[in-house]
Amino acid sequence: MLCARLGAGDQSVLVRKGGLREPRLAAGTAPAFAPGHRSFWLLPTYFHAREPGRAVDLDPAACALLPAVLAAVPAAGELRIELFAELEFAHHIDDLAALDPLRGTHGLSDSCVAARFGYRKPGLWVMFLRTYRLRQALALADLAEYGGCTSWVELADPHTAGEASPVLADDVHAARTAALRALLGER
Repeated sequence: MLCARLGAGDQSVLVRKGGLREPRLAAGTAPAFAPGHRSFWLLPTYFHAREPGRAVDLDPAACALLPAVLAAVPAAGELRIELFAELEFAHHIDDLAALDPLRGTHGLSDSCVAARFGYRKPGLWVMFLRTYRLRQALALADLAEYGGCTSWVELADPHTAGEASPVLADDVHAARTAALRALLGER
């Protein structure tokens, strides 16, 4: 749902904690997430969306997309990548109340944000993206190493973005950038 919203231009923000398979900073420590790439493919995943009751993790606008997105899932063993993103900036939030002004910008419900924020070490990353739609989608094999709870996967075969167009006009993107920076107290 979040990739669909990013691709439609309905959102530019992702809130990330990191997954269970994230690298660990030291043996015995919790997984650590860091926005380690400036540009990346948006790999659509459906694992949590298929679990009963997980739609409560989405805000109402994202939840409304669930049936259409799940109906368009490629056949088993296939991936279709249509979106590429550039990380404009990332901001770590260590106060849950600081996320309140971002409600509705990231596609997650308040309860999901609070649960992710409080999991293990409190805090979340707010990532502001510029999303691009590929002229021709990439069709890839869905390999086992792409699965699981992780933020970053390396594709087995490197690909270039080819022809892609931003999903938002420059002026709309610039206005969103300024608005989010103001909400986060950034310049």
